[in-house]
Amino acid sequence: MQETGSGEREELPELKDLKVRGRSVRTWVIGAVVVLLAISAAFGGLAKASDETPKVGAGTAVDAGQFSVTVQRVVVVKDLKPLFTPDEGGVLIGVVLKLELTDKTGVDPPSDLIRLLDVNGVKPTDPPIGTTNLRDQTPDPILTPHHAEDVAYVWKLPKATDLPREVTLSVQHYEFRESVLDHHEGWRDDTIAAEVTSPVKDNR
Repeated sequence: MQETGSGEREELPELKDLKVRGRSVRTWVIGAVVVLLAISAAFGGLAKASDETPKVGAGTAVDAGQFSVTVQRVVVVKDLKPLFTPDEGGVLIGVVLKLELTDKTGVDPPSDLIRLLDVNGVKPTDPPIGTTNLRDQTPDPILTPHHAEDVAYVWKLPKATDLPREVTLSVQHYEFRESVLDHHEGWRDDTIAAEVTSPVKDNR
């Protein structure tokens, strides 16, 4: 309620009755929420909460939609010349996966497929410095549909004296759907498929 120039009090409209550009505030709010949810889904912002994410151990196959992912082992190495070398005083940590592409089109392993979650010197958002297959040490190998390949994801650890005995890593799930941005269909990251815990072997 507000006072008019004549001293009379005028009833203000309730929030739900207010209109902006011919539309009610309620309509604008609902529209904004729908757009926010669509954008969040497009960029993977609707990942499940951590307590809802399946927890498994190394050796368990994880359905990641576009891929079947099995964490085989996690190892620390001095270097992987000529492909990867650590910074001075550091080492490399590699996660060896058995990857099988479930799609019909060959692709290279996406850099966001896995993330290290609890390793000193590596942020949970840090991508690997690279990937390579173990068969012939090809960097960024192309996966063949329905053919399992051993692939290592490699990160740098800054201190060779501060090594984890066990790590937890996340496996990203991908869903085939239409993009809300360009309406093209493709594999999009949507949720975390699982968190995998694995012991770490020191192979230096």
